[in-house]
Amino acid sequence: MEEKAGQLLCGGFQGTKVTSQAYKLIVDHKISSMILSRKNAVSVEQMSKLIKDLQYIAYTQGDYKYPIMFAIDQEGGIMNSLFDPDFLTQYPSAMALAATGDPKLVYEISRAIAIELKAIGFSIILGPVLDVVTKLSHQLVGVRSFGTTVEDVQKYGSSCAKGLRDGGLFTMGKHFPGIGNATVDSLLELPMMGDTLNQIRQSNAAPFAHLIHANLLDGISVAGCGVPNISPDEAHACLSPVIINQLLRQEIGFNGVVISECLEMEALYHSIGLGQGVILAINAGCDLVMVCHDLKLQNEAIDSIKKGIINGNLDDDTVLASFERIETLQKKLPTWKEIFPDGITSAQESPVLFKYKCPDQWKRHQELASLAYQKSITLVRDYGGLLPLSKHFEQSSELESILVLSPLLSPIAPKQASTESLFTGEEVFQGFGKFLSKHQVNAKKKYVVLHTTYTANGLTPLHESLIEKANIVVVFTSEASRNMYQIGIVKYVSVLCGASPALSKRSASKLQKPLIVVATSSPYDFFYDKLMGSVYICCYDYTKQALENVASLLLGDFEPQGCIPGEQQHAKKRRHSHDDVNMKQIKRKWLVDEFDIARDLSGLVKLLKDVEWEDEDGVNIKDEQYCKRLGGLLATSNQKHFVVRNSSLNILYGAVLTWCEGTIGHVLFIIVEKSKRLHSIGRNLNARAERYLTREKNCTEIRLGSAFPLVVFGNLCSGSRTFLRRVGWEDEKSPKKCVLRLNDISQWSVPERILKELMIVGVRFDVCTGSSQLERLIERGDLSPEYKAYYKEAMKNTPSRLAHEVKIIIALEPSSSIVIGSVILFTNKSEFSKFFPFIDQCIDDEQRGSSTVPTIGGIIAPVIDQSYSNLVDIFKYGLICSAITKLKNSLNDEDMLNQCIMCDVVDDEKTITSMRDIGFEKWRYYYDYYDKKMCQ
Repeated sequence: MEEKAGQLLCGGFQGTKVTSQAYKLIVDHKISSMILSRKNAVSVEQMSKLIKDLQYIAYTQGDYKYPIMFAIDQEGGIMNSLFDPDFLTQYPSAMALAATGDPKLVYEISRAIAIELKAIGFSIILGPVLDVVTKLSHQLVGVRSFGTTVEDVQKYGSSCAKGLRDGGLFTMGKHFPGIGNATVDSLLELPMMGDTLNQIRQSNAAPFAHLIHANLLDGISVAGCGVPNISPDEAHACLSPVIINQLLRQEIGFNGVVISECLEMEALYHSIGLGQGVILAINAGCDLVMVCHDLKLQNEAIDSIKKGIINGNLDDDTVLASFERIETLQKKLPTWKEIFPDGITSAQESPVLFKYKCPDQWKRHQELASLAYQKSITLVRDYGGLLPLSKHFEQSSELESILVLSPLLSPIAPKQASTESLFTGEEVFQGFGKFLSKHQVNAKKKYVVLHTTYTANGLTPLHESLIEKANIVVVFTSEASRNMYQIGIVKYVSVLCGASPALSKRSASKLQKPLIVVATSSPYDFFYDKLMGSVYICCYDYTKQALENVASLLLGDFEPQGCIPGEQQHAKKRRHSHDDVNMKQIKRKWLVDEFDIARDLSGLVKLLKDVEWEDEDGVNIKDEQYCKRLGGLLATSNQKHFVVRNSSLNILYGAVLTWCEGTIGHVLFIIVEKSKRLHSIGRNLNARAERYLTREKNCTEIRLGSAFPLVVFGNLCSGSRTFLRRVGWEDEKSPKKCVLRLNDISQWSVPERILKELMIVGVRFDVCTGSSQLERLIERGDLSPEYKAYYKEAMKNTPSRLAHEVKIIIALEPSSSIVIGSVILFTNKSEFSKFFPFIDQCIDDEQRGSSTVPTIGGIIAPVIDQSYSNLVDIFKYGLICSAITKLKNSLNDEDMLNQCIMCDVVDDEKTITSMRDIGFEKWRYYYDYYDKKMCQ
């Protein structure tokens, strides 16, 4: 048995060719397995030749029954032992693969990885990683894990393990019992996991148990960490019988190969020595002990195993069981005849690279990698709809510039010789800037890309100058929780971009610019700081492929699909869930204040400007004049509105506008600041509005939206509609209404047909001179509350001698002079226009830029005495024509009157045709309400 001691050792050596150390491990110690890592790697061709040479030594001089098992760490992303972009496909990290949300894709990629590695000569892959990482505290594992939940790690880990095995490799799940929440002890310089055994059973070890019971793991790689709450006397989990023999072997029932972490660690070396560590590891349940650097320590390990067998320190049954488990794998290896079909002759031949041997399969692997990288890129937030940048550029008439700020990171592959003078790490993001710049070859609008790095020394005046001159800033981070200086840098850049009033001495107009933050490793760098950056993107690694896909996303080449594993609120299935439709199920209780015009108007305007629309057919509430008129409406009404706010900083997080006329209440508008959505603010606002309308105003019916005042929801984005459904509002709109527009009033005249009909009926038209004239007409029971409110407001200024003030045009019965009809006439310069905050939007951009604001007329609320049922239409059209004539004749040339709008027009063919005969055309549309509820 002692002669087979090498079977229990997984060795390694330094060098890219066969060395004397490698030779001795094979010929003298007859080790069963060997791990090859970055210190052995140059290229795929070199690695293939190295493995073939090592196998040849075992074949010809080592008296090996089975070939050597070669192991590798190849996790994807930046955590690969072998990089060769020309002959080895680069794939995303585990967390990036999970971010695609596609277990089938994870399987296909894992199988492709295994196929290419097996073609090189590997038989063992140390993976998949089955650690469940803890948010914000996963410095040890990070994006190497499939996620932060047991469910995600089990789902994607299973797909990965199955793919690796189907591709021809032995799988070694790691790092048992799970080190996702371990931290490095600064004194011992050793990872420490403080969980109890029961905690490990319930969480850390659960994915391992799941894959073991599904028979997806050939082996388990034990973590190189301390477990003081389980085995306080052991320096290493690999030495703990509780972890391996009890938990893994007995409780979980694993009977495959267990391999230790490399035992060449200083804490173990100084505490008990490597030889003692090897004996303890085997007795604890390890079948393979890894010693992968120093030949002296490897000799000590073999000697200790031999002595342990001879002296009885290693139980015969334990050693024989390990030999049996290892041989179970060895029997599945290719035979010597398969490796060297022509004996010595084939050993001397150069390896045929997979790319040339299987070109179609190689092409498929490239396509898989491209798809995975694209699907993994995660857009966490995009305030103001900045992306794609191509849209932003087209809206600007000037040459735009993009500034890229990146940290200095260790290159993934060895630095290539270059004539460029670069600090180590600068080249990592250089390709991103070049790709972003080259992308504009076919762009309609050209832009400039500038790139510079930042370090822990902070920003220099040159950095500040570049930021001030740039139109858009892109800043990269990588593991900011470990590199705290990055957090400070990004926050300061945010200030320079205008996110804070701290730089009030500078010109605010120059500082307001988009900031795009890209996390290249941990997605949690600024995940919770929702006010940091206009855009936040996660790409999970900083490989060339990942960064190129970030650039493509920025420029609109594809729609983002990625979702941070475990953060289900960003997944589509969560956004469309109806699990919590009942509005009473408010998860968080916010303080809802009454709206104060002086305190809250500016905050409300800011919120309105961030509203998302699916198209431009509805009202544009981002318009400056719209917001100004809305402020006037809120200031003069006796209605209540409500807000959720940060009272310390006087920042508005959300608002709801309400209105009540008679027994009908309206929830006009609900809006929540983007970074505070999904926090129940909208629910609280909606509940407060409904409570106010039902309990304080005693409304018998509540409607979502209102034509009075015309503050409308317009075409809401899908996310807003989903929210409204969740708080109890359905999508049951009233009939569509139109806003009509009459252009070029200077050339307009009363249509001849209408003029003739009016002459026949003999009705006269005049301006109302007192409210008494309208009492009989307006107090009718069938008149809508909205129309009554319009006339109530209009009669406050009747009669008016001011050209721009509201007027009421009346129709008089010819014999008795009784008022038989009326309509309200106003302009965008009258106070009455506050009810129609969108009115200025029919002015084109050129007119808006002039020193004098053009005058826009408005017509609303035509009312006809129903006793004249046969003449309703001609009276109404006569009132409208008289209002237009009055408007045309009452203004001077300097008023620049050229348009008139009419609101509340039913969108049916007969009405629209008649209004088109007068000269009106459709301009905007809306609904009186989007849903309604009857109150108890």
